[in-house]
Amino acid sequence: MEKLRQADRDILLWIQNNFRNRYATVFWKIMTALGNLGIFWFAVCAVMWFMPQYKRTAETALASLAASAVIISLVLKPIFHRVRPYDTHEVLIPLIPHPKDLSFPSGHTAASFSCAVVFMLRVPAPAGILFLVIAALIAFSRIYLGVHYPTDVAAGAGVGILCAVCCAWLIPV
Repeated sequence: MEKLRQADRDILLWIQNNFRNRYATVFWKIMTALGNLGIFWFAVCAVMWFMPQYKRTAETALASLAASAVIISLVLKPIFHRVRPYDTHEVLIPLIPHPKDLSFPSGHTAASFSCAVVFMLRVPAPAGILFLVIAALIAFSRIYLGVHYPTDVAAGAGVGILCAVCCAWLIPV
């Protein structure tokens, strides 16, 4: 477990020391903003809601988003109670205002994958793949900006994928 914690910290430090620059930071802040409160995903669902062939997809994505939010916020974060990287390692510098909640797992990532995977399963391939890429970019933004450990993001992706697959199975087209 200690080796995993060390790897988490080392990856964050490597990104901070070797990958960050002002241009990339602008891009990654935009990507994180897309994930704030699920705004981007709610917007996509709202558009799909008014397209008869995708209304059920929007409903499924919203159900998956709600399930992931409950699992992350009400179950996993309180159980694991992991603090943010910058609270544990003072050399890690976050590039956005400090989030108020706990770190593990990443809610931005879970929300993004919970919707993107539903879309990947239910819309034509090019669009579905694009949504998955957006989810991955939002997920990485959390690491780049220094507010999540890589394992927080991996766990968030896992929760999002699980919620999406379950909801897609439970809510048929």
